[in-house]
Amino acid sequence: MGRFLAVTGVLVLAALPAFFLTRSVHGQAAKTEDIPYKIEFDPADVVISKRYENKEGLFITIKFTVVLDGKGQQINSADYKIAIEEEGKEVKRIDVPAPKPSEDLSVIMAVDTRGSMKGKRMEQVRVASDTFLSKLPGRADCGLILFNHEIRETIKPIVKREPLLEAIHKVQPRGGSAFLDAAKKGLEMLKGIPRDKALVLITDGIDLNSKATVPEIIALASTKKDKIRIYTIGIGEPGKLEQVSSVLVLDHSGSMSQPADNNDPTPKIEALHRAAVRFIDMIPYTARTTLIPFSSGVDTPEPFSNNKSRLKKAIQGLRALGETALFDAVFEAVCTLEAENPRGKRVVVAMTDGVDNISRRRVEEVIGRAKEAKIPLFLLGFGREGELDDKTMRRMADETGGQYYYAPNEKVLMDIFENLSIKIHDDGIDEETLRKLAGATGGQYFPAKNVADLQFILERVTKDIQKQFHEVTFPSRFQVDDGRQRRISLKLLHGDRVETEHKTQTQVHGVVIAEMNHLVYLVLLGILGVLLALPTWVKRAS
Repeated sequence: MGRFLAVTGVLVLAALPAFFLTRSVHGQAAKTEDIPYKIEFDPADVVISKRYENKEGLFITIKFTVVLDGKGQQINSADYKIAIEEEGKEVKRIDVPAPKPSEDLSVIMAVDTRGSMKGKRMEQVRVASDTFLSKLPGRADCGLILFNHEIRETIKPIVKREPLLEAIHKVQPRGGSAFLDAAKKGLEMLKGIPRDKALVLITDGIDLNSKATVPEIIALASTKKDKIRIYTIGIGEPGKLEQVSSVLVLDHSGSMSQPADNNDPTPKIEALHRAAVRFIDMIPYTARTTLIPFSSGVDTPEPFSNNKSRLKKAIQGLRALGETALFDAVFEAVCTLEAENPRGKRVVVAMTDGVDNISRRRVEEVIGRAKEAKIPLFLLGFGREGELDDKTMRRMADETGGQYYYAPNEKVLMDIFENLSIKIHDDGIDEETLRKLAGATGGQYFPAKNVADLQFILERVTKDIQKQFHEVTFPSRFQVDDGRQRRISLKLLHGDRVETEHKTQTQVHGVVIAEMNHLVYLVLLGILGVLLALPTWVKRAS
């Protein structure tokens, strides 16, 4: 019995600090009928506490939106105020910003049309775009950017929706992705327009080709003259940023000087230059590759690299001459990957236009080595069917977990290299970058893991971009980095009456300094004394 009482006392003692120290966060505290204004305030995203390089002290920033009730009543905004409190004390009082008409708006839609958008994703984008444009205010302007690894088409902000829909419905996905360059172009198109401005960016992958940077985009969207909110939508699963190491095994034998077929006068070696360069253009920064050109012999590979300029220069320098040592070259590629022993995914991509006629290695050796190393072989046959050993190449691919492709002309070869690069390197969306672009510019990021949700998401975006966002920054009442949470209140006042109130907390960086009421200490000491004396009392009682 004594042991039971002692344990119970210890549990009570352990629970008391949590009981006394726990604090709750409240949302909207009051509602009054017929309030002409509505303040929208998301505590999770809109309260920031930080120190600035060019300002002394700790500052707190609050972001909120003001929306009319939609009843069209005449309102004297001077009758309403917004009061901001920190730890129960008012620190700032401002007039309610007058909401602007929702038609006073210019928007740019930037739609990714990279190869991975083929099929259902692009179909859903078309349906969702119809909804988005139909829900925009009738007098609002909207422009369009269609992009992949380059800007494919632009339409400046206009009131008419038909040209935008026509462009979206006829575009065919292909290529890589440069969504940062597209975002920059959209911001430049909106620059100087005397309206509320927003950019809606839709993509399903990581940026492969942009020259623009994230800080550059954020700075361009945040100038005093042109504040532009960026709304980002990521279709699919977040990427794992897995490293991919590949070896491009490229045939430059003498037969590559001939055209692929009678309808295509371009020499195969020139078609290879362009197609292999497209493959390189589409590799992400997490990928590394090297080249093994071959003809009568096998060239020594350079170190693995993601330097696209150097890799493309090496490809464009290939000249057609010699015989075809395909097996030796593929065997060397597998050995190169084994010796490097990189982390992540490893693949070999080999292209030839003929039959191996000079290798020392047998095909069984190549397959055995690739299977042992667990490296898939992707084989590309380019040219006339009767001049290719497609049966052997298909066997090499099938038995190692890769795939065989046949290209009768340059266009098909280009598509194969492009789609293969997507297949090998596609790792999902760059959610971190999309969140950063939205969060830093007052917009919002929307994940669309299920592409069927895209229509609903774009409908939400249409409503959100019609809101006007406001920021208020003030010096904190407590200029100490103590690691504590500060209670913040945002009140809508009509005269002296509080119409609505929002409450939240903001976390200050630093080391938490524990404090407790003196009465709590006395209670805890009393309980501790009882627990210490408890065994003696129990012993006497028994």
